[in-house]
Amino acid sequence: MTKCPKCGHENADNTQICEVCGQLLVLPSATRQYSDTDYEEGTPKWGSARFNGAMNLVLDVLEADDQFIFDYDQIDEVVIGRKDPGGEAAPGVDLSNVNGLEKGVSRRHAMIVRRDGALHIVDNNSANGTYLNGQRLVAQQPRILRDGDDIRLGHLVIRVSFRPAT
Repeated sequence: MTKCPKCGHENADNTQICEVCGQLLVLPSATRQYSDTDYEEGTPKWGSARFNGAMNLVLDVLEADDQFIFDYDQIDEVVIGRKDPGGEAAPGVDLSNVNGLEKGVSRRHAMIVRRDGALHIVDNNSANGTYLNGQRLVAQQPRILRDGDDIRLGHLVIRVSFRPAT
């Protein structure tokens, strides 16, 4: 049974609108939540963590033909997520076009920050968590990114590459 937050009426499970007062019982376009057991824990990777002005950050969305490329100077903070249909500005890495909503990506899921000659990934208290090489990140605690790392946001995986700038 689903209890209405407005009138307290007990509605049948999977009811989206309260039968008595008409209150919406589900949030529209809310991030789909997944179980932590949907994926196996990954294996550590040992690529270089060094990221300097002669390099580009390349983010390849696995299982899609999307790629995001950032010059060194473009990266102070890059938000990864999906566009808010309400009109808020799109994040630097907008995963809306690769089924981000259906795959459990929050609007401001995570961010990549440049600090002390290295890049770090930070989970922004996302609904489905951020995983670095299969290990769940603690929200708001930066973890260093290395060349070849895999970032999982919900059920969407991004491969990190550091490539020479052209």
